[in-house]
Amino acid sequence: MHEPGDHATDLVDQVGQLDWYHTFDLPGGVTTPGMFDHRSFVAKLPLPSSMAGLRCLDAASADGFFGFEMARRGADVVSLDLPDHHQQDYWGAPKEHFASVPLGRANRCFSIVRQATGLDVARVDGSVYDVEALGLGSFDLVFVGNILLHLEDPIRALRALRTVTGGQLLSVEPISMPLTMLRPLTPCAQFSLGDENTFWTGNLRGHRDLVRAGGFTVVRAGRPVLQPMGTMYAAWPGRTHLPRSLRELVYWGFTRRFGKATSWVLATPDSSSESASADH
Repeated sequence: MHEPGDHATDLVDQVGQLDWYHTFDLPGGVTTPGMFDHRSFVAKLPLPSSMAGLRCLDAASADGFFGFEMARRGADVVSLDLPDHHQQDYWGAPKEHFASVPLGRANRCFSIVRQATGLDVARVDGSVYDVEALGLGSFDLVFVGNILLHLEDPIRALRALRTVTGGQLLSVEPISMPLTMLRPLTPCAQFSLGDENTFWTGNLRGHRDLVRAGGFTVVRAGRPVLQPMGTMYAAWPGRTHLPRSLRELVYWGFTRRFGKATSWVLATPDSSSESASADH
């Protein structure tokens, strides 16, 4: 027989057994130590306070923070992500990194949050590239966050998402501030082959034009905002891991403390792109 407080203890134990990508406030004062902390960041995005009656897709959902946030606002939400991280199409990190990441980690985190909060979000295993073939139907809002920079073919992913976008798409992506300041009018990106599973990181103009290339018309686009980091990692490296490059110094001195520069783009499917696709 469980004593009072046992449920909260069980939840703490479950949370502590996993690495978390997202930061969640769960019942009983339990907070997950995520890589990112979007709890205040979400207010900077153009999501309506009430999403009642809207059918939404959280594409490449990871632990599901934005899917659960949309559900909390009243939306009917489907959360889509790969069940196995080995299926990701690009990794900058050595293959040995896979061994340290438990299979099904994101699904397990998602399940814990869904059970703890009681928010009814459907979880679907699959790739954004294959979203049309999954037969999920059409969505009033497709949210895609922090994923295009990880893909070998982000335009293909956007065009796939366009097939299920009945209303609007909201794309949220980290951007390169140096390229944004140096080339504000030129769409460009930097290539990264380091210890992160990134591929291309665009500037502000690059993110907007990438969405256009995916078959969308940009309705609104925000100025750069900072996407806060979570408590999964230390606030400053230990003495044995002091910054040894400018990139590491920028991360620990600015990004880790203030957040990652990020852009958002709200768009609708481009009807002219649809006509062109039908002609081929």
